Amino acid sequence: MVEFEELKSKLHGKLFLSSMMNLTDGSFCSERSRGCAMVQIGAYLAEPSAYGKFKSVLPPERRECIRFLSEECRKAKSRTDVYVCLNLASPKLEWAIEAAEAFWEAGGDLVELNVHGGYKRYLELGLLRAMVLPNNRQNMIKWLKALSNLEIPLIVKFRAGVIPDYPAVLEEIADINIFAVHFNIRDEDTKRPDFKFAEEIREKCPFLLFVSGYVRSADDAKKLFSIGVDMVGIAEPTIEDPNFIAKIADQLGIKEN
Repeated sequence: MVEFEELKSKLHGKLFLSSMMNLTDGSFCSERSRGCAMVQIGAYLAEPSAYGKFKSVLPPERRECIRFLSEECRKAKSRTDVYVCLNLASPKLEWAIEAAEAFWEAGGDLVELNVHGGYKRYLELGLLRAMVLPNNRQNMIKWLKALSNLEIPLIVKFRAGVIPDYPAVLEEIADINIFAVHFNIRDEDTKRPDFKFAEEIREKCPFLLFVSGYVRSADDAKKLFSIGVDMVGIAEPTIEDPNFIAKIADQLGIKEN
């Protein structure tokens, strides 16, 4: 789609605030938006029956959900004109679709399906990072096809290391209208980004490639951009330093859109 191409050009080579569950609400994102081209709110859960029982569950009634998400977007954009992405998980596809549609109606810009997290209740259902396992993969593909048919651009967030055959997964979903894939590439042994993984995925990835995980310096981001990554995400360092991303952007000479 033409509007997707314009969006791609505005996000390419930029930094973003990567989602952190129970932290990255609209206000948190706003305070850390300088230097970002995109901020991610959530992870939010689309699970009407769990509303009020667990944190980060979206309101079950559509009008209230749109109102809530509209306010989140307003807060996120209150300091800088960033794109707002909803990081989303749900135990049912129909609930995920309803939430994505509500976010689009609320003025959101992109939605990210969380195929990354470790939320136990959802992992037991074969969701989140369990969706890439061979026995769950066809269900994941079903979800991606359905969500990609919506108006809002779709990002898919994966976690490096869950399976050894991510290139095969990318080949399986190559014909789906996905806007971008986002890999968390944190290496828990080295406490560094897994640059080798990013390089190998870049060679096989037919989509825009976003990465995050243990990015701690302008040099880290510069190396990832040199590999061919389209966007670099930063998360945890912003908890203590709201200007962390702004400082990296300034060092790299990244200008706001």
